[in-house]
Amino acid sequence: MNLKNPSQENVDFMLTEITSKLKMVNSGVFENLKLDQIHYDNLLDLYSLIHRKKLISPSEMQLFAEELSLIRV
Repeated sequence: MNLKNPSQENVDFMLTEITSKLKMVNSGVFENLKLDQIHYDNLLDLYSLIHRKKLISPSEMQLFAEELSLIRV
């Protein structure tokens, strides 16, 4: 999967991976986000950062969740 190319499939994949890794209980708020409703580059940057981390502290989880809320256009 080439995440560099914006597509709805990539958006869905990254949001699923991010919410899973952050163990977000309220991940439903990110369901059905469309490609034209988000800043794709910001989502990709956030996904890349989270994906590289082996362990995420509770304070980092909070910061990442806050950043994730800012991806909407």
